[in-house]
Amino acid sequence: MLDEARGIRTLAEITTQAESWRGGIAAAKEAGDDVICELRHAAREGVLLIGCGSTYYLASCLAPWTVAAMGVPAQALPSSELALGAHWALACGRQPLVVALSRSGATSETLMAVERAHALGCRVVGVTCYPNSELAQAADVVIALPDGQEDSFAQTRSFAGMLVATQALAARMADRASVMLELERLPDLARDAIHEADDLAHSLAAESWTRVSYLGSGWLYGLAGEAMIKMKEMALATAEAFHAMEFRHGPMALVDEGHLVVALLSEGMGRYEEGVLADLRQRGGQIVALSPQTPAYHEDYAAWLQVGAEVSELARPALYLPFVQLLAYHRAMRAGQNPDRPRNVVMAIRLSGTAMEAASGGDAQEGA
Repeated sequence: MLDEARGIRTLAEITTQAESWRGGIAAAKEAGDDVICELRHAAREGVLLIGCGSTYYLASCLAPWTVAAMGVPAQALPSSELALGAHWALACGRQPLVVALSRSGATSETLMAVERAHALGCRVVGVTCYPNSELAQAADVVIALPDGQEDSFAQTRSFAGMLVATQALAARMADRASVMLELERLPDLARDAIHEADDLAHSLAAESWTRVSYLGSGWLYGLAGEAMIKMKEMALATAEAFHAMEFRHGPMALVDEGHLVVALLSEGMGRYEEGVLADLRQRGGQIVALSPQTPAYHEDYAAWLQVGAEVSELARPALYLPFVQLLAYHRAMRAGQNPDRPRNVVMAIRLSGTAMEAASGGDAQEGA
């Protein structure tokens, strides 16, 4: 790829992710009422969401979201934990509905986990951007969104599309018509949200911080983890993710003037989370807050970005994504990296025995 084209694919995929949000909703709505009834019945024993890399953090976002939206137990696991450690991942005889998340539908660990889930008597939903993938063939129910497909290696619009698709599916299973209506509003909010996020991300990427921590509670912790992965992949920068209240318990030792802290503030814990941020600011940290309302201490922060004030908390998660994706993108560009083709990141993670086979060219897709 020519140097002048460096990053052009990733930027296009971030800024057009509204198409994947819309495609995800459409894919969830294609499931017939009989299928939704079947999945609702299977979910009475709980929901287990699995993925690898970015899609594991997607699962980590969706698990607490599913508890809140559906009122059933839900858990997130890396696919390998179910595939190779089912004796500790699932209690004997338990048969939750398994939701397998994979952009490519080709990740070996996820396919192994689906096989294991079937052997244990579980129903499996596959959420993927490739309708003819191995995951699509193996799952009992497929939610496929080709609008999430990407040319770049790092997941951006695919992650966002699979997030909204799975939320829409769960909203249908829970008969939450109001949540579905709000999810359907998201694509119309994307243009302004992306523009505002880009302006702030571009300016912050030029600042002198040397490491970044992302904080989130509940389902926002999963998004903090995904933000961490994006910064590591694209910019090769030191980044970590923590539950917001946990940051006081040890990680606070890292905070100084070179530390950027990006907080994805929740409604339920917001004032406690802001207490953490006040402590970090006193220790020199540069604070950026993402919140639907004006934070109490916003004047002490390096910046704050209003996110998702137009919709309720259950419909809001996707609106946090443009900023964290664009911050990683702009930091990568300033560092001379190519976010389209991050170092040491391959397009497909396939296993041969215990070793990894790298399939990074041609028509291969990233395995996660």
